[in-house]
Amino acid sequence: MLLKNFLTFFLCVIVSITVFGQDTTTTDTANAKKVTIVIDKAIENINETYKAAYKLYGYRIQLASESSSAPARKIRAAFIQKYREVPAYEIYQQPYFKVRVGDFKTKLEAIKFQKEISSDYPNCYIVKDEIEFKKEN
Repeated sequence: MLLKNFLTFFLCVIVSITVFGQDTTTTDTANAKKVTIVIDKAIENINETYKAAYKLYGYRIQLASESSSAPARKIRAAFIQKYREVPAYEIYQQPYFKVRVGDFKTKLEAIKFQKEISSDYPNCYIVKDEIEFKKEN
């Protein structure tokens, strides 16, 4: 309880320092306004700590499971050449090198993409896995 209160207090202090101490620049050029906000590094560090502490689980599509690294690396490279926008991972889970693709939050998204690649990878299947955070613009 004491630690929770301390962390809450610490976060409030950091946020208040950031809000009241940020650099803002306003330029008015022909009715165009520009505001620049500088974010304190402490806030970014807290965000990274949060990401590390709380893993995000979703779905990926497993393309292959190989006993050595070389074939798995070739499969991953071929996938990346054809589907550049989709992340591909080579994961080692003893004794296999597995190639998994995508970071899907829902199973429905994974099923849709699985159907899209099934002609190239007919034996692919969906697995529940830890996925990467996507930075939303």
